This record gives sequence, structure tokens and C-alpha cells, in this order.
Amino acid sequence: MKFILSILLIVLSAVTVIADHNDVRVIIPVMYEGWNLLGFSLTPTVVGDSVLSSGYGAIMIAALDNRVFYFNQDGYAFADSAIMGEGFWLKSFTSAPLIQEGAKPIERTHKLYEGWNIISPLEKEIHPQNLLSSHDMINSIWRWDTVNYRYHDVLADQGHMTPGVGYWVYSEVEDTLFYDGFSQSAPPIPPSSSKWSTSKSQETPPDPPTAVRWETWARVKAELPLQR
Repeated sequence: MKFILSILLIVLSAVTVIADHNDVRVIIPVMYEGWNLLGFSLTPTVVGDSVLSSGYGAIMIAALDNRVFYFNQDGYAFADSAIMGEGFWLKSFTSAPLIQEGAKPIERTHKLYEGWNIISPLEKEIHPQNLLSSHDMINSIWRWDTVNYRYHDVLADQGHMTPGVGYWVYSEVEDTLFYDGFSQSAPPIPPSSSKWSTSKSQETPPDPPTAVRWETWARVKAELPLQR
């Protein structure tokens, strides 16, 4: 049961609307057919063995079917637990809205490895220029467009980074990402700062895990010898 609950804590999001009532926040995302680059942003309410959010069932099914992947220093790996602020790939066979409901995460930092990382904002949007100003080791940020099956350069677009969505971030060194203290608006650009005048990402992100071969339990059972 602990394993299943950890799977349930992974959340989908692509297009997000946020509501805030007292300490409970709601993100209403859309999961598209195909590969989705998503992230976990809110800590859900758990009563007994049940998670009070209708979107978590779909995440559990996808994870148990080995269609959810994290990215680490060794490449792609099946997601078997939820990590706050971590982004992940999810392969969906349908397009549908999902609901992420919960509280602000208590943990407000996230480890960045040297090289590529998939991160997700927590409960608030982040302007990419603010991320660069506070973490000058970051030189590239990309998002995934599931509909058109292509990447978009977030630094070139200057669009906000949205909770529940996963983003490729390239870090030149290992460091810690701090989520607090960000303004949602773009900061003024100092005329003498070459880092802030960066108009596009400097690195190209890895491809989606389309080449990763996964085995569902149904396939495994089909290949097992019959027990007599």
C-alpha cells in the first residue's frame, strides 16, 4: 500500500488554472494523448488510504503500467515515488482534464545535478528571468509541446513557468534550487549583465523516452509459463 500511495502522489498538468481557498489549492490541468512533460506541485490531502483528488487515480494507473519516467544522471528511470518539484514524463492514451488538489509543499528546495534536470514550479508561477537572476548556473530552460510534439525555448519565449508542468533545466554545476522569494513578474534587466541578456537557451534537451522499452504487468503475465 505504501508503494501505491507513493505513486498516487505524482500529478499531471499541462494547462493550469489555480484556485486558492484557505490552505487548499486546486490546479486543473489537461493531459494530452501522447507524451506529456509534467510535474508535482501540491501536497494532496490523504484520508486513510484515499487521496482526496480525482486526478490521482489516472496517475496511479499510468505509474503502475510503467508509463511514468523520471530523468536522472543515468538517464530515464521508472517513477516509483513522488519528489516535490520534480518533473516527469507520462505517456497517455487519451486527452482529459485532471485535478490536483492540496496544500503548499513544506519542502521548498530542490537539488539540481550538473547537466540536465526536469523540474516543476510549486504552487506559484515563476518568470524564467527571475530563475536566472537567483541561479546563475542555469543556462537553458525548455518546455514540451505535446500537441505539436516539439520543444519550446522558455528563455526565448519569456513565458511563465507553470505549476504542474515539467521543464528541462540545464545547470552548469550541482546546486540547490530555492523556490521561495520569486516575483511572478519579470524583473528589470541590468544593462551590464550578459547573463540576463540571454535571449535563448544554450543547450538542447534530451528526447522524450520514446525509445525506452517498458514491460506492463499484463505483458509479463502473458509471457510467463503456465502454472500446472
